[in-house]
Amino acid sequence: MKKYFLLLLGVFVTVNVINSQENTESLEVIDSAYLEQYRNYFGSNITPLLSGVVSGKDNFNVKVNLSYKRNFGEKNLRFSMNYLTEGNVFPYDYYSIQSTTDTSLHNRYFDNSYEHYDFRFGFEELRGYGGARVHVGVDAIIGFGNNSSIYFDRTYLKDTTGAYILTNDVSSNNFQYSINGGPVYNGYHFIDYLITGIDVSFGFDWLLNDRFMFTFQVVPQFNYYIFLNEKFGDQHMEYQSATNYADFKLGYFDLMLYYRF
Repeated sequence: MKKYFLLLLGVFVTVNVINSQENTESLEVIDSAYLEQYRNYFGSNITPLLSGVVSGKDNFNVKVNLSYKRNFGEKNLRFSMNYLTEGNVFPYDYYSIQSTTDTSLHNRYFDNSYEHYDFRFGFEELRGYGGARVHVGVDAIIGFGNNSSIYFDRTYLKDTTGAYILTNDVSSNNFQYSINGGPVYNGYHFIDYLITGIDVSFGFDWLLNDRFMFTFQVVPQFNYYIFLNEKFGDQHMEYQSATNYADFKLGYFDLMLYYRF
């Protein structure tokens, strides 16, 4: 994965060097503050596109967003709508062996997933002008999220060759739930949360020309999840009741493409 980002980095550096003489960025000076000619930015995070190609079949976090910024000299006011989930979702995350005999193997498979929607608003401080600059920003976060957990049991019988073959037999103590006529599980736990929090971004802007700009940024975020409601079926007592909780993510890596107008 790193080699692809390094390759992209090299391409952007080359483009920036070639255009550095032409990319003078029309700026007005008012009371010693720089004001850009095109002060509105509209863009989106294109990292999920690269992650899907680079990561292949590996699971990865996905952050899709639409972002608007308004320039006020050395500061940008910014707003964004974000959707966070998982990419390349697998049937399960891990499993545990429940029982074994000379002729059978019984496993329990667990899967956890999430879908979060949030709105962020804040500002960023700019340093440097011309072809490149850096920024440090902060946002308040408010949103809604759903965390889903399920588990299902599978029994495998050993055949005459010694290989384990999946059986469709369901024993009386292995009750299964069907969610709205969908997939069948042995246990599920769906939780809705109100999401609050803040994030901090450390970014580097490449002004490709007067209209387009790439932004590379790392965005650590702290969230506090406020429990709203839950639905569950849990015959084997694998889950506990949901509560409020705090969570810190070291950071998403965002590659943003902006159009300025």
